[in-house]
Amino acid sequence: MILPFTAGTSMDPVARLAQESLKDTLGQSVVVENIAGAATVIAGAETLKSPPDGHTMLMIANSFAANITLRTRTADWQRAFVPVVQATVVPHVLVAAPSLKTDWAGFLKRLRESGGSMTYGSPGIGTSPHLGAEHFLRLAGGKAVHAPYNGTAQLFVDLYAGRIDFALSNLPDVVQPIEEGKLTALAVTAEQRVRELPNVPTFAELGLPDLLSDSWFGIMVRRDTPAPAREALERAWLKALARPDVRERLQALSFTVLARPGAEFEKVIDRYVATYATIIKESGISVQQ
Repeated sequence: MILPFTAGTSMDPVARLAQESLKDTLGQSVVVENIAGAATVIAGAETLKSPPDGHTMLMIANSFAANITLRTRTADWQRAFVPVVQATVVPHVLVAAPSLKTDWAGFLKRLRESGGSMTYGSPGIGTSPHLGAEHFLRLAGGKAVHAPYNGTAQLFVDLYAGRIDFALSNLPDVVQPIEEGKLTALAVTAEQRVRELPNVPTFAELGLPDLLSDSWFGIMVRRDTPAPAREALERAWLKALARPDVRERLQALSFTVLARPGAEFEKVIDRYVATYATIIKESGISVQQ
């Protein structure tokens, strides 16, 4: 199983917790290999070099959908890969610098009246928090300046200090800072309020149900993988994600377990590719190829 990010990132627990169950179901060991670089491009290319026999899986995130539009090298990857299962999702939380001293209504009013002078941070150009923030701005009728960071460490330092105004961030990363008063939580992208932040409303409650912003993980294989091999992997993953111990440990890490079969996951990917393409083109977003 190839993971496109470095060891220790949020993708790792999903792979590692499913690893033992996959071994039991498939009757063979599953080796997890981290191949980071270029937002899934290097890992995906390595997967495509492997034989299409079901022995090599690629774990993907939202960056797979963004790359269809962002990068020429990956423009045809929807045809090159086929989904096996959508495993988990983590909602995003809209957080503001405490120096703004605001609630949702005040934030929205300020955003719309600021003339684009407010700033928002993201962990990098083309990441799901970046594209989610751009989608939010369009739906909310506001403008803001994007401040891209290399990851979240310095982003949060600047957000705590009020050097940037707001950000969309993965739920697990902001629960503690919110509890400590370092950040103000305004809304969450989950379908329902989350147990970690029960007093924070969803975007749907606030009138923005169409916002597409979260971080999901799923499994792909080469599209020319024989159907029996792909279906065996799908069954093994669905069985792993149904185990109470796996679900409990993932939920403790703020993951929502989806366990969507490949056919359903393909529809999800299509939706994200289409939405991201519109956001990227309208915003003029580009990355180094």
